[in-house]
Amino acid sequence: MNIREVSSLELLKVIVHVIDKQQSKPFFSQNDIELENMDEEVTSFIMNHIVASIDNNESKVAKFINKNTDVQNYANRIIKDAENQFVRSSQLIAQSLYKATPNNATTGCIVIVLYKETTSTEEFLALIKLDKNDAIFYEQNIISGNYELVYKGSTLPSPSKRNKLLKFATLRNTETITDNQLDEKPSLVILDKQVKDFSRFFYQTFLSAEFLLTDEHKSEILLDGVKSFLKNSIDYKPSEQKSVLNAFIRKLENEEQFTVEEAAEQIFSLQLQLTPELIQNEVQRLEQALRYEGMKELNLTGVITAKIKREYLDTQKIRTMEKIYVKYPTQFDGTKVHLNDSEEGDGIDIIINNVHIIND
Repeated sequence: MNIREVSSLELLKVIVHVIDKQQSKPFFSQNDIELENMDEEVTSFIMNHIVASIDNNESKVAKFINKNTDVQNYANRIIKDAENQFVRSSQLIAQSLYKATPNNATTGCIVIVLYKETTSTEEFLALIKLDKNDAIFYEQNIISGNYELVYKGSTLPSPSKRNKLLKFATLRNTETITDNQLDEKPSLVILDKQVKDFSRFFYQTFLSAEFLLTDEHKSEILLDGVKSFLKNSIDYKPSEQKSVLNAFIRKLENEEQFTVEEAAEQIFSLQLQLTPELIQNEVQRLEQALRYEGMKELNLTGVITAKIKREYLDTQKIRTMEKIYVKYPTQFDGTKVHLNDSEEGDGIDIIINNVHIIND
């Protein structure tokens, strides 16, 4: 099944291990949690968390760097023989995360969940790195000595930038993936909501994985890279920068298939001051900027994502040289808001029609 096809889950096994870098080793549970005794709120949290993380627009499909990575092997053992392998292999996964985690990391735990989609027989292993929060956390059961999740709050958190809950990954049994499928069939889905960029210690050092970029992710990286390229260039006037960025946005809106080189050559050739040699230099500089942003394959089919719509299509934000900020709907570009190069050549002039002055 598609690793992203998830809606209704059945939890098969759950265990919690503690990751505290102030201690010389992680703290392991010796048994998995008895699911029938787990609080309904905790069960709901885990299930909703897995679904929300996989469905999140910022999650990425990935593959392991080779067929013999540690966490991958531990996960395969669990999925193939959970009754005998779940506890010990989950401890080894926690040990790997402890080793990979920076020394200044917040104390937390890893929740390891074996589950399946109710309409499928394929089983997956979810890894949820849970940091301290006011709603749900772990406590040690005095009698069993195992760690359990405890619901404390009035509302259950879900993956968002506000609560900064997690780093998340869901893994499949990679022994079902043939050598010919390695670069196409995702081995795992990864989400990192704690930082702007994915933490290298989590997806590289711990999981030993690299991203398989979809057209959605390539489209987002493309615009971020073009924006960064233009921002660091002194060769383009503000109006030209806007023109170049909008040209790439239109290609995404039209769902065009293109390589970055083809698109860049076409767009930069419209800049009259550029000779063919200079155009090629600009194309190479842009490609370098995109590779720096993480885009290895420079061909794509354009897609407008929620992130692109939010950051590039819904609103425009301008800062004057006096650090006065103006924010307005992008739909007003060229109609109610006009941006013109200043006569002095040191910026742009802003002309806004139909302005109402509000006195508080």
